[in-house]
Amino acid sequence: MRNINFHRIFIAAGIASLLVSYLAVWIRLINDPVERTGSDFIAFYTAGRIAQEEGASRVYDIGLQRRVEEEQVGFALAPGQVLQYNHLPFLIPILQVIVTPDYVASFHRWALFMAAIYVVGIAILGRTLKQSGMDPVSIRIALIGALLFLPLFFSLMNGQDTGILLLGAAIWVYGLFSGREWIAGLGLSLTTVRPHIALVLALPMLFRHYRVFLGFVIGSGMLALFSLGILGWQGTQEFVNVILVSAGGDWYGIKQNVMFNLIGLLMRTFPSVEANTIRGVGWVIYGATILALVFIWRRTKGRKEYLIGTTATLAVLVVPHLHFHDLTLILIPLFMLMRTSPIGRMKTSFTASLPIALSLLLLISNAAPFLQFTVPYLISFSLIAYFQFFSKARTWSSLTPNLR
Repeated sequence: MRNINFHRIFIAAGIASLLVSYLAVWIRLINDPVERTGSDFIAFYTAGRIAQEEGASRVYDIGLQRRVEEEQVGFALAPGQVLQYNHLPFLIPILQVIVTPDYVASFHRWALFMAAIYVVGIAILGRTLKQSGMDPVSIRIALIGALLFLPLFFSLMNGQDTGILLLGAAIWVYGLFSGREWIAGLGLSLTTVRPHIALVLALPMLFRHYRVFLGFVIGSGMLALFSLGILGWQGTQEFVNVILVSAGGDWYGIKQNVMFNLIGLLMRTFPSVEANTIRGVGWVIYGATILALVFIWRRTKGRKEYLIGTTATLAVLVVPHLHFHDLTLILIPLFMLMRTSPIGRMKTSFTASLPIALSLLLLISNAAPFLQFTVPYLISFSLIAYFQFFSKARTWSSLTPNLR
């Protein structure tokens, strides 16, 4: 009984601590002109304003982006200082509606919109817990913890579109468990807001769940056609140019040396090695990981939780571009861990509180740079270890032909 009461106290105190911390950080951010214009949202705001004033086809014009951003920061920017809008075009009509000349009000509306997207995605993940037989109390704890997950809040604070990534991944997971593979694929197409992550999640479906892959191709194709219709030929060329510049890793705001992926880890560990060399190694490992996952999904006979958990965790580690807010995707393997936890209210309630515990750990780790860049990797490697070595499925050791 004491353990149960202590656990309840931890959950209540953890929720209260996170809420108070987030509220304080948000108030400071939104009231500080330097912080709010220094967030990633300025790029989204710029895209919406250009679409309103010049048309959606001009959104990827770097000169126009610089003009709008200079109006907000109040000083002249060098071309390389512009925080580029390098996100996919299908978000432009949404930004065109949400954004107004009032930057702060626009920031609030965008954050509320993304928060609503997160609520939908996490509710879908909650349904997968219900399918597994988890008790309602533990499910509620898991959902609250997921909504308070630190990388999720960080994405809202930065004005990022990471909520769409999580929503797409959640629909993919739910579709796989419910046998609705077309829906899983269409949901997966939403993850193209992060194309590098989308490929890691989608390509392993090709030989094991081909309906999922076809749904992904169809959904992505529809989004691509919609984007082409928005931009036109000239706008599409400018979009491709922006993507190529971003892929180079040197433009303002890219900051690969502070990323939480393999490339970021290598750059911090080997600062004397040329950045292009590390990027090359990172891209090779990225491609090799996708090929390995295709093989594993094709030939592994085991429960989906372990395949999904491993794939999502590896995606976080190996993609060439990943900042702290993208660690929101870690919620996918955490929910898979909850699905595989031993049945029993006490045991499942402890695993359900993992998002709260990890958020507190990540929050505390920000006090020291070493911990800040270490704890996320420890979480990712621990999840991989769980799914590969400590799970009953033993995914790596159960490789048998299974081509259904």
